Amino acid sequence: MPIFSIFNLNELLLILFGALILDLLFAEPPEVAHPSVWFGRVVGFFDSKWEGKMNFVVGSVATLVTILFSFLLVWLVTLLDYPFNLLWATYLLYSSVSIKSMVVHAKMTYKGGVVDAKEVQMIVSRNTAQLNEHQLISAVIESIAENFVDGVLAPLFYFSLFGVSGAVVYRAINVCDAMIGYRDGKYEYFGKIAARLDDLANFIPARLSVLLFSVFNIRAMKYALKYKIKLNGHPIAAMAGLLDVKIEKPGKYLIEGKEGKIEDIERCIKYYWMLCGLTILLTLFLIAFSVSISVSG
Repeated sequence: MPIFSIFNLNELLLILFGALILDLLFAEPPEVAHPSVWFGRVVGFFDSKWEGKMNFVVGSVATLVTILFSFLLVWLVTLLDYPFNLLWATYLLYSSVSIKSMVVHAKMTYKGGVVDAKEVQMIVSRNTAQLNEHQLISAVIESIAENFVDGVLAPLFYFSLFGVSGAVVYRAINVCDAMIGYRDGKYEYFGKIAARLDDLANFIPARLSVLLFSVFNIRAMKYALKYKIKLNGHPIAAMAGLLDVKIEKPGKYLIEGKEGKIEDIERCIKYYWMLCGLTILLTLFLIAFSVSISVSG
């Protein structure tokens, strides 16, 4: 049984498939009811309240408070009676996983055979106005690859190990990193703990993702081993190898390959769906394995 989980195997499966069905039907929850948005507001409070005091201590407190808040949301599961505890746990996992929304955003980046820089800007942090078409396509592919780990593999991996608490706490850490986990500028020290915790949380999922990519083409493994982008940049390199396309973040890194086309974004989305399917199978295996261990023990 996953550590810290109060649910049995059948209930865990209901939570998992309930969350996946909600994701496929509705994509993200509405902002007003989205835990990730709540996490962002907690971080944003510290960011705005102590602007000009972007030091290590304040940033660390901001990250810690956000993580504690995520534990509070999970703790509510233990206070609710059945079936409301099951429903709340399902909702928390649903809000921690992001499958369909990535596909929706990725498809909006190209219309009528043209890549829309403004739509690409919605899913990446770099300034897309300065990118050419191939660099825009590269940015979309990178975003899909990263979201596979951040939005699918990692939360489900931690769900299989620690139950709903694993997925929700991971999402809180990921939100902190996305908002303040920059390694330069005013967030260099303010977001250092958030960035390091995110690196740590993604350490295994990022490397595990390479194995999943390699199921479709061993070239993914070769690219992941060849190119060193950053600590957890493995899925980007693996996706580049899988698609055999050039990936470039100007001034940061370059993965050699053929210039990307819109068709490559479409191929990337197809692989993304298949990778999500593999992840679900892996999650089921890990849950079943943990249950068998707990029973035998």
